Amino acid sequence: ALPASVMDDYVNRVWQKYATSTLTVTPFGDRPDTKYFGRVSGDVMNFTDSSGAVVTSFHKPDASSVFGCHRLLDAPNDQVRGPISRTLCAGFNRSTLLSNANQPDASADGFYRDSVTNHYARVVHDRMADGKAYAFAFDDV
Repeated sequence: ALPASVMDDYVNRVWQKYATSTLTVTPFGDRPDTKYFGRVSGDVMNFTDSSGAVVTSFHKPDASSVFGCHRLLDAPNDQVRGPISRTLCAGFNRSTLLSNANQPDASADGFYRDSVTNHYARVVHDRMADGKAYAFAFDDV
C-alpha cells in the first residue's frame, strides 16, 4: 500500500500556488466559454463562475481522494462539481496543476513531470504503443 501522505507535498504546493493565483478550469471541450475559477482560502479551494458566484468548493484532498477521484474529489454526474472535480483529479494524477493554470492540460508532454505524481499511470502510459491507456478514473479528461 502507498503511504497516505504520498501526494501531500504536491497537494500542499498546489494549495499554496492557488492561494495567490487563479486556477481556470474549462471542463467541456465543446463549450469553451464555460469556465470556472479556483482560489484557495485555508484548506478549501472555492470555484466561482464568470459572475463571481461560488459554485462548489473542495477541501484539500488526501492521496486516496486523488488516486480514486472520490471522497474529497467526488465527481457527481452533474454539470458543475463533477466536471470540475474530474479535471482537478486528472491534474493531480498527472501533476499538471503547478505547470499550467489552465486545466485540463491539453498537451501530454507536460504529464507526470513532477517527482510527486501518479507513477503507476505514468508507467502504464509509457508502456502503451500509442501512449493511450486508462490508468486512473477520468484519465480521459
